Amino acid sequence: MKIDDLQLTTCKESKNYAPKYLIIPAAGLGTRMKSVNPDLPKEILPVGDKPAIQYAVEEGLSADIKNIIIIISDQKEIIRRYFEDIKVSKKMFPDALNKLEQIKAECSITFLYQERQLGESDAISYAKDIVGSHSVAIVYPDNIYFPSPGILKMLKSVYCRYKTDVIALIDVKEENAAGLSNSGKVDIKCLNENVFRIEKFIHKGKGKFIPRFKGELRSCAMSISGSHIFEYIERLRHAIKDGEFTDFPIHNLTLKEKRFLGYHLQGTFFDIGNPKGYELCLRYLERRNHLIS
Repeated sequence: MKIDDLQLTTCKESKNYAPKYLIIPAAGLGTRMKSVNPDLPKEILPVGDKPAIQYAVEEGLSADIKNIIIIISDQKEIIRRYFEDIKVSKKMFPDALNKLEQIKAECSITFLYQERQLGESDAISYAKDIVGSHSVAIVYPDNIYFPSPGILKMLKSVYCRYKTDVIALIDVKEENAAGLSNSGKVDIKCLNENVFRIEKFIHKGKGKFIPRFKGELRSCAMSISGSHIFEYIERLRHAIKDGEFTDFPIHNLTLKEKRFLGYHLQGTFFDIGNPKGYELCLRYLERRNHLIS
């Protein structure tokens, strides 16, 4: 397929097309990370001088998305308190306080509560009434990419140009491989430099991520979607009988009825939703800060 076939456009040609909302699903149980800290949600664990979830919020601002929706549960009230109570944020992350105050001055943060932990797609659906017909960015707070921020700015550019759902594609490197689960595999076809057409999302497997071939790219949970995502969630909700309502069936329905692109990010990604990934992320930061100093 030629690039022209995708009917290119730009954000200037369609001002209302650019995403105006960022959804951050943060209501999950996070049981794997209880061994790291049983008292804190994984989203509020320190990554450098700030909590993990702040990276996701800063990604929104980097893409000029100033309406942030964070989905939490009653058990994760500490996340809300961090953003809204200066006494809490100052005590937990004093070195991040100035940046946090800047964030709060530049954007609006809305908290919604997922009643039951039924998976990320169910969590995303809570934002439907707020988002309406607008496109939406989605960043999972246990997915952290360096250099940061900047991911959503790049994804937004691709989304506005092609008017097509887009997800981040990352390299599996020595620095992050041991902390990546056997998920995110996709069949792709190169369209233009770092832009790929997703041809198939492959179901999550057991164990660690083992590349099928040298240089295989892995998708990660950082994406931009049209408002159809909410319709798709409701259409597929009845089919989820056991387990979590993940984004996998939503992605596959998008492939079937629309298109899905991937954008290859030049950097290093960490899945800090598991102890090994979190350890590797901290180790990477330590090495980087040592080199800078």
